[in-house]
Amino acid sequence: MSMTPKDAPVINRRSLLQRGAAIGAGLIGLEAFVACGSTETTSSSTTTATVNTLPPSSNPGAIYVFNQVVKQFEQTHPNEKIVGKNDPYDPATFLARLAAGQAEDATQSYFTEPQLLMKKHALADISDLAKGWKYFSSYNPSIAEIVTDSATGKIYGIPQNAYGLGVFYNRAMFKAAGLDPDKPPTTWDEFRTYAKKLTTPSVAGFAETSTSNQGGWHFTNWIYTAGGDMQSADGKKALFNSDKGVSVLQMLKDMRFTDQSMTKQQLFTQADTLQLLATNKVAMVIMAPDQLTSLKAQYQANMDNFGIGPMPQNGGNAALTGGNIFVFNPKSSRDAIKAAFDYVIYSNFDLNVVENSLALQASSGQVAGAPTNILFIGDFQQKINALNAKYANVPLQNYTTFVNAQVKLRAEPRTQTQKMYAALDPVVQAVLTNRGADPKALLDQAAQQFQQILDQSAS
Repeated sequence: MSMTPKDAPVINRRSLLQRGAAIGAGLIGLEAFVACGSTETTSSSTTTATVNTLPPSSNPGAIYVFNQVVKQFEQTHPNEKIVGKNDPYDPATFLARLAAGQAEDATQSYFTEPQLLMKKHALADISDLAKGWKYFSSYNPSIAEIVTDSATGKIYGIPQNAYGLGVFYNRAMFKAAGLDPDKPPTTWDEFRTYAKKLTTPSVAGFAETSTSNQGGWHFTNWIYTAGGDMQSADGKKALFNSDKGVSVLQMLKDMRFTDQSMTKQQLFTQADTLQLLATNKVAMVIMAPDQLTSLKAQYQANMDNFGIGPMPQNGGNAALTGGNIFVFNPKSSRDAIKAAFDYVIYSNFDLNVVENSLALQASSGQVAGAPTNILFIGDFQQKINALNAKYANVPLQNYTTFVNAQVKLRAEPRTQTQKMYAALDPVVQAVLTNRGADPKALLDQAAQQFQQILDQSAS
């Protein structure tokens, strides 16, 4: 999702997974409508575009970097102005906000969303702009497919970043438990063993997410490590109620009630598990590397204390990947879309800006150079890698096993993904809170319910 995504970004990808109540068009006041108008101009020759990626007030360092990039953009694009809004993408409300005229000109979304939004005609066609950018052809083909209509070849977004899920862990706790902090667990059996050894009266070995669609998101990641599938290849049949799916729930249930290596409190989001990790209440959590930024910015954590390892495997040799994509408002003027597009390209992929942003991130106390997945192929990606290495201010040696892992990265399913995750949240919650929960029965019920959604979307 997210990647971080989502959820994620990057959102960070999964900080994007903040859910809210649906917005009804009838409840939108005039003041809100005017404030969010997408075609505002400051003069006859200047276009103002809005983007949804202003960082939260809790992260002043990131806001400083954002504002500096906007300032540089406006100096080099004198007829285009950018207004940032702290408005993380929410699949539960986006279409309503779009209909009400509240959506920004450029919205940072998830890898899971473009194909669905294309079908609903909720995205602007940016084919001319994308093809006019010299590096669009450098995207990894599997990444470019996410924003391309397979029937028409039209392009509806710009992939921004990607992530792969792994295990964040406390290195000091590993040492105290007699575990080698340079050798995180690589199998399910090792993971359970490590979690038990790491558990003390004041520390849980592991904490898992189960709300705000994040239970379903992580369940998908786990089923990939077991070699299972969530949907059929054509996206028409739910497959997660398989033996592989049952094995995921049984493992989580056993860790919670048999091993007692998980937190007694449950119903966490990623923000909750990050806090538990940062405050030394839990030894291992599942996240993407982008969360290193939040770990440092929100909690002033000593980065030397934390490592990242690959997802423990149980026959699948895979982990979930997702990421963020910028999509554009089909109701916006072409001038506003172009200004927003120009800003997205400038702020994310102009190599001079990338270098300046990395330098600013490092000098302002932000994380710079954290591990990322590869969006591009060829020379352009090599140049990006070199800049990340140049400004890295995190202990890269602590992430060696994650970076070097020969694990296949599998994308999130693309058919009604967020609704699938929502259907699975209660299933994950049940096995983490109810000793008597029946994994197979829970998955069968969720699959039946989600199959109805798939059938309706196909009709």
